[in-house]
Amino acid sequence: MKKIIKVLLLVLIIVTSYLLISPVILGVSPLDSMLAQEILLDMIRGQSTGFLKLTVKATLDGKTFDGELCFIAIHNFTGSEHKWNLSDRIVYDRYASPISTYVLKVVRIPERVTQGKVRYRFQEFYIHIATRQHVGATYLVVEPDVPIKTLEIEVPLNVKRETSGEPIKTHSCPMDQYEISTNLAHAWIKCGECHSIQGIRAEWRVERDTILYFTQYSRDITYDWYDWGGACYACTGTTDTGWYESGKVPVESSTDDVVTQDGAGAKNVLALVYYKCERWYESNFIGVDGEHTDYEYFIMTPIDMNNIEPGDAITCNQCGGTAPPYAVPESSTDVTKEFEMGNEGYWELTEVSFSFAFPSGRQISFGFGVSAVRKAIEGPYIRLVVTSWGNPQHKYWYWYDSNDRHSHILHLSWIPPP
Repeated sequence: MKKIIKVLLLVLIIVTSYLLISPVILGVSPLDSMLAQEILLDMIRGQSTGFLKLTVKATLDGKTFDGELCFIAIHNFTGSEHKWNLSDRIVYDRYASPISTYVLKVVRIPERVTQGKVRYRFQEFYIHIATRQHVGATYLVVEPDVPIKTLEIEVPLNVKRETSGEPIKTHSCPMDQYEISTNLAHAWIKCGECHSIQGIRAEWRVERDTILYFTQYSRDITYDWYDWGGACYACTGTTDTGWYESGKVPVESSTDDVVTQDGAGAKNVLALVYYKCERWYESNFIGVDGEHTDYEYFIMTPIDMNNIEPGDAITCNQCGGTAPPYAVPESSTDVTKEFEMGNEGYWELTEVSFSFAFPSGRQISFGFGVSAVRKAIEGPYIRLVVTSWGNPQHKYWYWYDSNDRHSHILHLSWIPPP
């Protein structure tokens, strides 16, 4: 690791020195030159930093939105301190342009070397956009693999506000509140399948550094208030988007665990996933002449996976039959087969029912479907152990479901391809 850091520092000095030469001569923007200077100063202080130049574009029906935005909010979810606690809202831009650019400073932490390339710890951000009629959000996972990285992110405004609830009265003016739920909710969510054949024990495994993706949800509520003379307010109307999917969040396993299929058969693999919920309430968000609108949004985020267990037995019409042409032969008695970074395909939804309580006394419930995503940073893997050979060749064949290493499903057979 020390050698990696020394090499990185040398490369950074060269790149930064290059950027510090006259931007006009090199065609480097004045902004990039200024950012490079800050990176160099941080490097001298012993800090490895970088910048993300993030252009956020709101879209509606596939086209750039050209109306007025209520706000763009960007939350930092990087690291356990932001996953387990209240996230850090680093951008809150009211009445932003439909296309807005933000410069975010990040810490670049080298974690490993893959195929000769240094890999950096991923940065995670939640981007939320609201208009008077629509909302949208997305979850961004980005590797700061260069000191200054430019990205363009489209956030579809695909959820419409609907009038909800009856007008209410209250004797106190609501205040700004930013809080995290006092409880975590959890659910068993399907994340894979473990298949095997007679004579082989298959072990579907996760380790402490395994990272799988699960769905995140958000919800937006507005409150229209009228001041009728004093500290009493009447709520004349509300809107509510209901819960909507707002991203795919990487969740790190906090334990080593295994689901085993010994001999012929197959079963689902279920992950125990914990969710937190954040509440962000902005009072007096929009207001004129004694009237104002408050804005409240909730972010329900998966933060931990600390167990896997076998689910229901399932039927497989591929294992044990004639292997397909793309199947791979294997003659070792004890091997591991890894799943690759995924293609973002979903498993079927798992219906759950959650209830979250907040220190302010606010409560909110969630009743919908959550899902694992066939995508992984450090994925699960299959261990295959031969307990008795099923053919004279002492060889079996394996293949990934649909010939896709992202599938989290591995099939086996003693019968070779035709």
